[in-house]
Amino acid sequence: MDLERTFDAAARARVAQAVREAEAGSRGQIVPVLVAKSDHYPEARFRGALLGAALATGAVLLLGAPLTLAELPAVQLAGGALGMLLALAGPVERRLVGRKALDQAVHARALRAFHEHGLQRTAEGTGVLLFASLLERRAVVLGDHGIHARVGEGEWKETVEVLVAGLRRGSPADGLTGAIARCGARLAEHFPRAPGAAQPNELPDDLEVSPR
Repeated sequence: MDLERTFDAAARARVAQAVREAEAGSRGQIVPVLVAKSDHYPEARFRGALLGAALATGAVLLLGAPLTLAELPAVQLAGGALGMLLALAGPVERRLVGRKALDQAVHARALRAFHEHGLQRTAEGTGVLLFASLLERRAVVLGDHGIHARVGEGEWKETVEVLVAGLRRGSPADGLTGAIARCGARLAEHFPRAPGAAQPNELPDDLEVSPR
């Protein structure tokens, strides 16, 4: 997915406005972060190459192709190269990496993003990261210590589901704005802003986009 095309100026403005509206009723600070993928996954290309070489060998044996032992390695190399190339396709890469490894990579990248964007530095510990990874079609919501003490991981389930649904139907901007609204409702419930009280905007409202 072309990040610049998907998240043009209008889409980014939508997300930033959603953050401002979500923060208006609470003392929380929301930072949306989106990456194209959470890891390079070299194992996918390795497994793709092995599978391609194995399939090429099986095809030669099954079809009884008139190849010499000296010619067989060339066919295996070609099959391996094709398998490695196919491993670059999103659905194939996800299958070759496996669900558990994808989950671990996305969670690790989300933890890194939490610290990269300073969510641990808010005055009341009310920073919330909404993290989405496009290739894996996965999302993570992480709250700082103040939030986590009142809003456990289970309460973010619906927020994550909204965000993931947007990723899977190819509408990440809609998923993000919907998830931001739900997150804002949770923050307003647990950290309401006093009527008329000024609230400093401690963290940027803009969507952070990165290839990785």
